Amino acid sequence: MIKLLDKNIANKIAAGEVIDRPVSIVKELVENSLDAGATAVTIEIREGGRNYIRVTDNGCGIPADEAELAFMRHATSKISDERDLDAITTLGFRGEALASICAVARVELITKTADTKAGRLVVNEGSRILENSRIGCPDGTTITVKDLFYNVPARKKFLNSAASEARRIIDFASRIALSYPDVRFSVINGSKPVFTTSGNGNITANILSIYGADLGKSLIPVEKAEKGFTLKGCISDPGTSMPSRNRQVFCVNGRIISSSVMERALDKAYRERLFNGRFPVAFLFLAMPPEKLDVNIHPTKKEIRFDDNAEVEDFVQMAVMEALRGEEAIPSAANTHEIKIPEVNESTYSYVSGVKDETVRRIAVRGGEKEEQVNITSILTTLRDDLNRASDTSPRQEDQPAGSPLSINRPFEFDDLRVIGSVFNTYIACQSEDSFYLIDQHAAHERVFYEKLVRQYHSDEKVQQQLMLPLTFNVPADVSSTESSWISAVRAMGYDIEFFGNNTYIVREIPAFMELSEAEDFLNDMFNEFTERPDLSNTGILEKIIMKACKSAIKAGDAISREEILALFDQLQQCDNPFSCPHGRPVFVRITKYEMERMFKRA
Repeated sequence: MIKLLDKNIANKIAAGEVIDRPVSIVKELVENSLDAGATAVTIEIREGGRNYIRVTDNGCGIPADEAELAFMRHATSKISDERDLDAITTLGFRGEALASICAVARVELITKTADTKAGRLVVNEGSRILENSRIGCPDGTTITVKDLFYNVPARKKFLNSAASEARRIIDFASRIALSYPDVRFSVINGSKPVFTTSGNGNITANILSIYGADLGKSLIPVEKAEKGFTLKGCISDPGTSMPSRNRQVFCVNGRIISSSVMERALDKAYRERLFNGRFPVAFLFLAMPPEKLDVNIHPTKKEIRFDDNAEVEDFVQMAVMEALRGEEAIPSAANTHEIKIPEVNESTYSYVSGVKDETVRRIAVRGGEKEEQVNITSILTTLRDDLNRASDTSPRQEDQPAGSPLSINRPFEFDDLRVIGSVFNTYIACQSEDSFYLIDQHAAHERVFYEKLVRQYHSDEKVQQQLMLPLTFNVPADVSSTESSWISAVRAMGYDIEFFGNNTYIVREIPAFMELSEAEDFLNDMFNEFTERPDLSNTGILEKIIMKACKSAIKAGDAISREEILALFDQLQQCDNPFSCPHGRPVFVRITKYEMERMFKRA
């Protein structure tokens, strides 16, 4: 028999799509506060929000005659007709939040608009109005939620510990606070203040008050505007990484989201800079035309759909790549201790109403902490397009707007450097107006060698040098028998190679930029690799073999003349990524004049 469900049962089922744990309630209430124009929001929780949640704001409030209506399903002031769904600019829009919360908890609403003398108190329990009366209160809205799932015990047993639920709430509050730097957020767990942001628009100050000063030292700014898209935020320098993505915050039009598109863009921008399994820190805030995305695809609005994924991915990737080519992205030698980034949890105590200018200034003198270095993860079949796009985009230096994350990340210019010598026959010493640089000659030569070989591989015109005496290579039978899987790739690198009979190959021309010994060592390494996995159609194997060619680069301790130093410096300048070798180690380290003055107690 088919029958209509009882209204109370239907409400509880519907609530389960929106409210699955305490953080869901906090999210819905805070988003309503922001939609109401609040400039101050206070979040209070007890027992991880399982028994008590209170969100207070100074927003516009709810008119007294609409206070009960706010608890009805699909009652909202944020959209009025179907056309509004095509360009949603508010965080909430379905009118389900309060109705869903009331279906599974005891709720008290206190609200007042600026044009009234008294506020309104509405008490709702299990979707039933128990009280609606006048009350004295300040402008804005306070909603208190108690005894979550008191009437749905089956759901209550799936909640985690108070500490775990509190962690989720504090993590959400941290992310939303970063997304709205002009709003003063306060978070209180039990009787303990967790953090307070200043609300003055300073993203850096918010990061410091929430995540701590150590993380702030490693951050560099990102800022780009193009074709209706604007991206602002901070990313970590390549010397700082995390074992997971839990320090990546993505916000689109004020909405905290999970986005595989933005994750991919970030990963591509850090290609060749991080080891596999390591992730950059990122706080990225994207503003874009609302008609170019759909926010109505997930019950809790955690995910959105872009009209053009590629457009968003390319824009974010280019913005991050520009930031990583700036001077601030070069690791500093001033700080070499391992960075410790505290977890934000229920015991985190960082009650800061504002960050002093001195603290923010110290961030400008930031250091690339020596943690995990970077590693190449690019795939050769896509590298050419990436390199072409990168070379077409040069970093810009613009005036910094108020409230931007950090001091301007100036474009790194080789022309500003002057080579002054060599240290330990390993490091090339350079100087600019306000910084001293050390260049690892081995890492630099590896980068030069690698990019030349990759360009040769992708180029239609091969630049080769003919040998007076050809090279011959005797290879195992399994290598020669699988010739079709590798010989075209070897020729693409600039080798004129052909079968000479009896498992022997002859080479009459080699890549023009290689020394004879380099070319010979490279092919020997390649053939040795083939004895294990002789399939160059596997781009991962091909990449590994090309990286092995870097073994022939100038070594640490090799004495090279000043002419050779200048030639290497000039070749490094032509690289698309001169900042790290293909294995991920840094090419440069930087010591600013200010850092030197501090070493000698001059500052």
